[in-house]
Amino acid sequence: MGLMPAGASNPFSSVDQQTAFGTFKSSGTRDPDVLYAQKQTMLAPYTNLRRLAVIGGIIGGLFTITIFMAWFGIPCLIASWLLWRFQAKQAANIEAGYAQYLTSVSA
Repeated sequence: MGLMPAGASNPFSSVDQQTAFGTFKSSGTRDPDVLYAQKQTMLAPYTNLRRLAVIGGIIGGLFTITIFMAWFGIPCLIASWLLWRFQAKQAANIEAGYAQYLTSVSA
């Protein structure tokens, strides 16, 4: 777990918009700096997944170009694409929960 940020959870756990909203609401603050720090803490594991997807895509592309290793490169590209979609969906859910909390606080 050397690459995990401090206080981060499992990067493969799913977060929906309501969970993110509840996390921001449980902080009980309106301070934008505290909320931004909490949002960055929630996004940290998914940033590492994005890096992993890019690295896997590069490796899969290189293996696919060398036709001899295409049997390994193509599944690596597919897995990287799925990982990229998963992390993008989770990051979008956190951003949507953040925006929902900001609109509920300002109203």
